[in-house]
Amino acid sequence: MSPAARLDADSILGAVFDILDGEGIAALSMRTLAARLDVKAASLYYHVPNKAALLQMVADRIATQIMATITPGRAWRELLDGIAHDLRDILRAHPGAAAVTAVQNASPHVFEEAVPLLLFSMQSGLRLTDDVALHLVQSLYVLVTGLALAEFGNAPEPPYAPAAYYDAWFDIAVSTFLDGVQARYGTGDHD
Repeated sequence: MSPAARLDADSILGAVFDILDGEGIAALSMRTLAARLDVKAASLYYHVPNKAALLQMVADRIATQIMATITPGRAWRELLDGIAHDLRDILRAHPGAAAVTAVQNASPHVFEEAVPLLLFSMQSGLRLTDDVALHLVQSLYVLVTGLALAEFGNAPEPPYAPAAYYDAWFDIAVSTFLDGVQARYGTGDHD
């Protein structure tokens, strides 16, 4: 079977992550990707129309992985803390993707299935509307992505500071965010 015949979203994304993590976002191009996959550019364009679509695939894959970790019945704080840690873990595993998730929104369809779970958890113990609940989840996502960008945004170069520095920064930022949510929207019950 020829390499072009084996092209699918998973193999393409695997190669994209390899390039992002090993060479950085500046190295990602359709030509580089086609060479990495050992195919002609025309074969690649059959599956992915352009670099923008590649970046969308990366953002969607990361968001899909986060949404898969959401389980029903978690209290809002546990839910948001879990999302923050899971997102950081995924970006730590793929440091080159931080530069993508910082500028590329995930497609709305990625979040649609998780919205009822998010809203149920967010509205148990918090006084807020659906819109505010979703904005808070998005704000946390942006916060963690920004922290990851500060830590990994120069991939493939290693972070400038020791891991303990970034760990402390992450813990302070996320706990302060969650404390702010509780202070502003908490009901006093089940916070």
